[in-house]
Amino acid sequence: MSALQKVAQSHGVHIAVDQIIRDYGLDGRETPIRTLMKIADENGLVARSTRLSWRQLSQLGQSLPIILQLRNGAAMVLVGYRPGEKGQADVALLRPANQSDESCLAIDEIRLAAAWDGQAIFIKRRHKPSIDEKPFGFPWLLQQVARERRIFRDVGIAALIMSLFAIVPPFTYLIIVDRVLVYQRLSTLYVLVVGVLFVILFDTVFGYLRRYLVVTGTARVDARINTYIFNRMVRLPLDFFEQTPAGTISYKLNEIWRVRQFLTEQMFGMMLDMLTLLAIIPAMFLLNSTLTFMVLGIGLVMCVIVLAYMRPLGRLQQRVIAAEVEKGSFMIEVLHGMRTVKSLALENRKQMGWDVRVAEAVRAKTAFMLFGNQPQTILQPLEKLIYAGVLMTGSYMAITQQVEMFAGTLIAFTMLSGRATAPLVQISAMIQHTEEIRSAIAQVASVVNIPPEQSVKNGVRPVINGTLSLSDVRFRYPGAVTFALDGISLDIEAGTLVGIMGRSGSGKTTVTRLLQGLHQSYEGLIKINGIDLRQFDLHHLRSNLGVVLQDNFLFRGTIRENILVTRPNASFEEVTEAARLSGAEEFIDRLPQGYETPIEEGGTNLSGGQRQRIAIARALLGKPSVLIFDEATSALDPDSEAIINNNLKRIARGRTVIVISHRLASLVDCDKIVVLERGRLYDSGAHQELMGRCDIYRHLWFQQNRHLAADPSMHVANHSVTAING
Repeated sequence: MSALQKVAQSHGVHIAVDQIIRDYGLDGRETPIRTLMKIADENGLVARSTRLSWRQLSQLGQSLPIILQLRNGAAMVLVGYRPGEKGQADVALLRPANQSDESCLAIDEIRLAAAWDGQAIFIKRRHKPSIDEKPFGFPWLLQQVARERRIFRDVGIAALIMSLFAIVPPFTYLIIVDRVLVYQRLSTLYVLVVGVLFVILFDTVFGYLRRYLVVTGTARVDARINTYIFNRMVRLPLDFFEQTPAGTISYKLNEIWRVRQFLTEQMFGMMLDMLTLLAIIPAMFLLNSTLTFMVLGIGLVMCVIVLAYMRPLGRLQQRVIAAEVEKGSFMIEVLHGMRTVKSLALENRKQMGWDVRVAEAVRAKTAFMLFGNQPQTILQPLEKLIYAGVLMTGSYMAITQQVEMFAGTLIAFTMLSGRATAPLVQISAMIQHTEEIRSAIAQVASVVNIPPEQSVKNGVRPVINGTLSLSDVRFRYPGAVTFALDGISLDIEAGTLVGIMGRSGSGKTTVTRLLQGLHQSYEGLIKINGIDLRQFDLHHLRSNLGVVLQDNFLFRGTIRENILVTRPNASFEEVTEAARLSGAEEFIDRLPQGYETPIEEGGTNLSGGQRQRIAIARALLGKPSVLIFDEATSALDPDSEAIINNNLKRIARGRTVIVISHRLASLVDCDKIVVLERGRLYDSGAHQELMGRCDIYRHLWFQQNRHLAADPSMHVANHSVTAING
């Protein structure tokens, strides 16, 4: 990784090694070449692996620096070549693992050959968007197929050879009927037998090669498409996921299977079958041009009929998609809310809602299928007419002596017309599916072509010490009328424990969302370490922020795997230390399988307090400079809350901690408590200061601690609260 970082710097691209190690779960060992090239590609570089000889090293010139992969897996950077006297020469190698030592090593051919087998990686900066950065659409799909052009070229060659074999059976029948049987030529028959066996053997071999290459090529395209779709999806802004039902997103993205099937099977298969026409149509013209024009004419009529039905079918397909999206969204919503459905006995009501959506989907699908049945009904007799028409027309022409035609010739032409009809029928079917595929492409594009999060390319990645400041920040959620934050100015010193409180809707969570860079459309200035938040690399920023929400999602896997999510390369000792700080060790040790206890989807086999403590351990393992508790203890039982609050001081050691809570007792020990009211900063200070001067804080405190009203020392404060309520 250090070698890649050094070469990237020479091209003006900064790569954060620590972040790469965290993202890819690298364990400190040498990075595989394939992974190294993928990392380079994702950071705006182009990497190519090749093998070089010593002589070729002297010809690199401006291609330097490059990475040399040694036999032991280590990597060194080649920065220069120096010819010497008497044919001797040295190469200058930089050992990037030692960043403090910028000196180069001069290595001659013999010493280099002992450690290097010729493996090298060329790196250059990418100045134009890569294919994966272009918007999704049919041109993008064709480019993905073109990336496997070598495989599909070989498939085309195999298909072309097989098309030549396709005319062998008809001509074999022709010769047998018109020559062998008529003239009783056994010698000709023996030759035909040998020729047919030869053709069958090669047709079998080429058929296998064609299917093998098609499977290989389509599998690569399939993997590339799925990777692209997922990468684009996870980089979409959070607003999109909060405003779009999960069922709608799932349905639209799942339409990619329809596009993929059409692209790699139907369209590609049709193009391969079309190659057979290069041999079949000339053979048909050779046998009889009149019958050939008749076959092509009927095929043209079939295509015209399908074109006439395309637009109406497209409109009906849009209705089907809308109904299926609504049905899928309803299903996902019920699955996510099944606990609420059960607790409120809503099964019958949800069943009725499902029945309505199913009925609409069935009506739309039925209308589409019935209308689509019309062109199929018209095309079916035309397809049969080709076979019957050729046979009858050819017989009529032979009987009336309009043209000399033998029985074998007529049979051969009929067989060829059948082979020629298949691609024509496929073309008609493909045109019929075009509107369906266009709709599917539009559905996928409506998700993946949404602009991703606005992250500065090659943004700054400083060491974050936890100093935060907001200056006159104003923010309004999309579609909202009022501001969630209205002119907030706030300074938070590094290493402090800060509490944020306020009534519902006062903007507490919004502050933390802006600090995470989840929303970019705010006014004012937010600084971390004195640097504008908009200048940060978002991935680096969020890697240094630990966030624990009120309802945290746990992934399927073991407890250990869930804690390791933030730092996959962490040791087990670090995992147990994070669990100890969060208070999770207390219940994990009592589980039969301990840290290897499997967690069901959503963590349903754990209590709320257990899930919360695992989430805190997960956040702590990432060693964040800033830790945010967003109502993290509001839904916990008193024992679980007491465990977390008791560890809060230890957790806060050496980092900035922001605690959002409506339970003021958990904020008493904070260095500063910020009071928000309707998106504005109402007051801030320590607990005792706010009790003396902030009416909102004092009122909520005594609401939550009514037993203190009996304390004579609190009489004055209680009188103030009565005045507020009065």
